[in-house]
Amino acid sequence: MRMQENRRFVRWEVTRPARFRLSRQEHEGEEQIALLKDVSFSGAKLALSESLRLNDTLDMEMEIPDEHNPVHCQAKVVWQKSVDEAGAAPFACGLYFTQIKSRDKDKIFQYVRGMLLKTKDGSAGSLGANSGA
Repeated sequence: MRMQENRRFVRWEVTRPARFRLSRQEHEGEEQIALLKDVSFSGAKLALSESLRLNDTLDMEMEIPDEHNPVHCQAKVVWQKSVDEAGAAPFACGLYFTQIKSRDKDKIFQYVRGMLLKTKDGSAGSLGANSGA
């Protein structure tokens, strides 16, 4: 059975650290670390050491190179799964951004644009775009 793609934006593969805090009472205020695996203007994929619950809400910060301030957003977990790959974090989840400022979307765009240009010139590693928006 194939999962239906409901994406409105292209997702770009990245590998960046991310920090987040869950809104759930038992974890409220506790900062957790994850690895950002892909990002779009409407959401992201995280690799995590612990699973999250469907519909969990979180406040997240993503570090963008050459930016003094991280990207801030609020997001909701729209899917989560166990990952059975050697060397990978044991869990992955998909996020939908419920709140993100235009300037933070612009930071994402500028970062991805810069990486794509470097890749095109052959001076950077792989950065891929997954369409399906």
